[in-house]
Amino acid sequence: MAGRWKPPKSERTDAEAVRRERRYQEDMSDILEYGTEDDFIAFLKLNRPDLGKEELQELVRQFHSYAREKRGLC
Repeated sequence: MAGRWKPPKSERTDAEAVRRERRYQEDMSDILEYGTEDDFIAFLKLNRPDLGKEELQELVRQFHSYAREKRGLC
């Protein structure tokens, strides 16, 4: 009996991974829109526990830049 055709591994999608990524993007969007710096840092530390100090500082700088732009302070 012939096996069922499957797409190559590189083209397969994991439904759970897609759901997690969508949820991450939605949560990040909400934090960028309505959250504070503390909310942003807590979210990053929860989702990226291996984040280094320098990378965290750069992401916080980007958060501040985005917040200033969004509020028309640039």
